[in-house]
Amino acid sequence: MKAEEAHTACEVLADEFSSVEKELIQRVIHARRDIRQFRSAPIPADVLLRILEAAHAAPSVGFMQPWNFILVESRETRRKIKESFVTINAQEKSVLHGTARDELYSSLKLEGILEAPLNIAVTCDHSRNESFVLGRAPMPQTAPYSVCLAIENLWLAARAEGVGVGWVSILDTPAVEEILCLPSGVELVAYLCVGYPVEFRSIPMLQEVGWKERAHLQKLIFHNQWGTPAELLPVHSREGESSLSPQQLDSISARAWDKINRKTKPPGSLGMLETIAVRLAELQQTLEPKLRRKRICVYAGCHGVTMEGVSAYPSEVTEQMVLNFLSGGAAINVLARHGGIQIHVVDAGVAGDWPAELLRQPDFFPRGVRKGTRNFFQEPAMTAAECRQAIDIGREQVRLAVETGIEVMGIGEMGIGNTTAASALLVALLGFEAQQAVGRGTGISDAVLDRKVEVVAGAVKKHAPQAGRPLGQYWLEAVGGYEIAAMTGTILEAAEVRMPLVVDGFIATAAAAAAFDIDPRCREVCFFSHRSDEQ
Repeated sequence: MKAEEAHTACEVLADEFSSVEKELIQRVIHARRDIRQFRSAPIPADVLLRILEAAHAAPSVGFMQPWNFILVESRETRRKIKESFVTINAQEKSVLHGTARDELYSSLKLEGILEAPLNIAVTCDHSRNESFVLGRAPMPQTAPYSVCLAIENLWLAARAEGVGVGWVSILDTPAVEEILCLPSGVELVAYLCVGYPVEFRSIPMLQEVGWKERAHLQKLIFHNQWGTPAELLPVHSREGESSLSPQQLDSISARAWDKINRKTKPPGSLGMLETIAVRLAELQQTLEPKLRRKRICVYAGCHGVTMEGVSAYPSEVTEQMVLNFLSGGAAINVLARHGGIQIHVVDAGVAGDWPAELLRQPDFFPRGVRKGTRNFFQEPAMTAAECRQAIDIGREQVRLAVETGIEVMGIGEMGIGNTTAASALLVALLGFEAQQAVGRGTGISDAVLDRKVEVVAGAVKKHAPQAGRPLGQYWLEAVGGYEIAAMTGTILEAAEVRMPLVVDGFIATAAAAAAFDIDPRCREVCFFSHRSDEQ
């Protein structure tokens, strides 16, 4: 190499990003998803500003910057736009009537207009710098193309912040432009639903459900002219061979998807089982994950808030159900026997006294912090020390599981009054209204339901959070239960050791919400078993 060539090469390399930075960029690109299901929590102003700054940094023809971002928060405006979606979606669906895809199309959730905390309409102002835009005249469509580049920047920046974006294209565009009062010369390019998602899927939703598979990159690259292949990648033309590059196959999850997609079956035909299998492979770092040794931990605790008349049964039923679990007579015992699953019953705070023979049972763990929580409608449910103690009760069970070779755990609970505590947690942590989060629990009457809503709303209002404290633990102390805090501890410890954990039911989900706030890694280990009839 000549000296001047070597010098030029060094200059080029000096501008290259580090390998870590390049890997992070690739990770964000490949982790971007079109999101349809959102949590109600608002996007902090500083996060939204960073996302919009990234969008505004996009390249544009002649540095035209033809974009505007309309932040649509009005429920009435969004309701009108949702009506447009419903109308156009019905027309789209009618095209598939009688075809094999009709039912699949109907099952797809294709928007989150009302659920997302924010909608953003991205527009193109064709009149901006209209006297002369460098480079636009020969190719006028470069103006909206420039807006699309801003949208992609927005999308990737949002993904890096943990914020989801969903592009809604099934709309009557002229009608939406009228709703948004767009002037002449300004067109709608994208209508985006933006917010924290329920989940980021491992692969795109349409690929997961079998609507369409990702094309092979090799087949999309031509040399010099259309149709002449460019051999830039190893060719994988035979059925059953990998469509991924060696770099993509470096991760266990990518190799797991590759293995699944090379099976003799329609892509995505096993539905959620495929996603679960890939997540297990990632957690256990093997393409042959094991679920042979299984254990469910049932945590029990009593609740002082039952004094407010929010339950159909007295607190004594909690103690009776613990005895039922230990005698093998509850529904979970039957299911566990059929599934070959061990059960551990853990007293985290039951208001009862256990006979000596019960204390000797190896599957019973009397760890009660206190004989029931305090009435959180009047005062905090527990102290900070009690909350930490309850969390440690749950952590202990994960450590025991690891010591005994358990490969997957599940959590459940028993506690009269704990749907009230769980509802209060979800209102406080996720921003629901009390009416949205409160259900009938064990079958309460309308009058008791109204009282339960009143108690939840009043308690959340009463216990204003203290600045600087993690909200997950704060709200556990304020309105939680000892068994709920223990389940939170189990989730936290499972995240530490990457133990797959099945979260079963409404109350356990509230414990997960607290755990996710304390340590976001908890999302990686939790598998939610069902959608409860409870709110």
